[in-house]
Amino acid sequence: MTSIFLRLVFGGLIGKILGLAREVLLAALFGAGRAVAANRVAMTATLIPINFFTADALTAGFLPLYVRYRREHPALALALYRTVRALLGAFSLILVAALVLGRRHWVELLAPGLDAATAELAATMLGIAALSVPCYVQYNLYTLVGLAHDDVRLINLRPSVQSLGLIGATVAAYLSGEVVLLAWGFTVPYLLLSGWGAFWVRRRGYLAPASAGASPGAPDGTAAPPPRIAYRVAVGEFWRRLRPLLLIPVILQGSIGVERAVGSLLGVEVVAATEYARFVVDSAMALLAAPLGLAGLASFARLEPEEVTGALRRLLPPVLFVAVPLSLVLCLNSRGIVTLLYARGAFDERAVDVSATLLLGFALGVWAQVIGYTLVKVLNARGANRQVALVMAVSCAAAIVTNLLLFRHWGAITLGVAASVGGLLTFVLSARLLGVLGDCLRLIVVLLPGAAGAAGLGYLLAGPGLPRLIASTAAILLVWIGYPVLVPGLRRTLLSAFWSRARQLVAGRNRT
Repeated sequence: MTSIFLRLVFGGLIGKILGLAREVLLAALFGAGRAVAANRVAMTATLIPINFFTADALTAGFLPLYVRYRREHPALALALYRTVRALLGAFSLILVAALVLGRRHWVELLAPGLDAATAELAATMLGIAALSVPCYVQYNLYTLVGLAHDDVRLINLRPSVQSLGLIGATVAAYLSGEVVLLAWGFTVPYLLLSGWGAFWVRRRGYLAPASAGASPGAPDGTAAPPPRIAYRVAVGEFWRRLRPLLLIPVILQGSIGVERAVGSLLGVEVVAATEYARFVVDSAMALLAAPLGLAGLASFARLEPEEVTGALRRLLPPVLFVAVPLSLVLCLNSRGIVTLLYARGAFDERAVDVSATLLLGFALGVWAQVIGYTLVKVLNARGANRQVALVMAVSCAAAIVTNLLLFRHWGAITLGVAASVGGLLTFVLSARLLGVLGDCLRLIVVLLPGAAGAAGLGYLLAGPGLPRLIASTAAILLVWIGYPVLVPGLRRTLLSAFWSRARQLVAGRNRT
């Protein structure tokens, strides 16, 4: 798992650097105004229905089952892939038609606070972005086929190509004055990625009838089932795994829709600024939580049940030790970070205020979101999808309730606080279900004095300007890194965990 995780992290760095360049350029050329707000709504309107039907079906339903079939019965793995591909292909075509024909009604429902001109612009952009749906869905399937073979190249390629497309579209929209070109920055990259993904998985032989190079039967020598029976078996087990997850997309995508609707009611600036703030938080999630979760899907699916708890106890201390100072830095320096990244060109003082407020709210729960995301993916890998549905239902419902009850009183920060509340509940519930909540709480109690000291010094040094941002961040990290030196038990726990990860990495390299 460690090797896969590190390859995902380092592979994603280029994509995140390009993503930062994209957001900085968009902020400088278009600020937090009407064009950016319309584009954000159009992207959300495209992704909500896609993820509604495919996100958990692929990562929690398809991948663990495909990994198991590859090991036990390659013929069933191929049957599963072909079945899922056909289902997603049919779904994609229906969704494209629905989005294009109903784009105005969908935008009106999703962002009721937009004025007429901005809503019309969002609907036009949605019609363009909808064309990418078949390619987007198929490329997701290709990335998971690659991941099942411990190949993360397709996953790492996606953010770079997507960011390059958006950068090109941003420049073209600014130079031409046609802001609808922003939407093509999402559609064109996925047309290219889908073609490359198809070429790559076939070139590597991932979809050969017997991937392992043996006969298409099982490792124990039993014959492969006839094709018709193979499809029936694969579809039946896929449906059994997926059925408990059907509630998750309803709640999760509903939470995203409520967040967007509340943002539109708070103002166009909030709609645009939400994604500027989210980019900072999502970068941390993409570089830490998402690789951990995806690596966990592939690795924990191979562990015996009695090995899972021990593996989690070794994994959690270093993850928590990295995630907590990340939250502190983002919380205490939210305004400094937003100013450094975005405050130029059309990104005015009002945009800085709103984005910094949102970032503060989101950052409060980053540490919990990182751990919670990882633990949920471990539950998926173990086939505990009913438990995953419970965790996601409770956490997303809490975020929805927080947004709806408090946005008129707290303003923009409500969006961030609601996400943090959901992340905290995801962490607590998933840790409890996996039997490691007690370990987590004991570790958090030990870390609290160090966190308080780092936060106090970081707060005193925080302020406007790059020197204060650097000073505050450095102080937080120095106190945090130095704290285990004073606590022998914590020092031993962290050294043992990091040493265990290093040995696994070396072992993984030797096997390859």
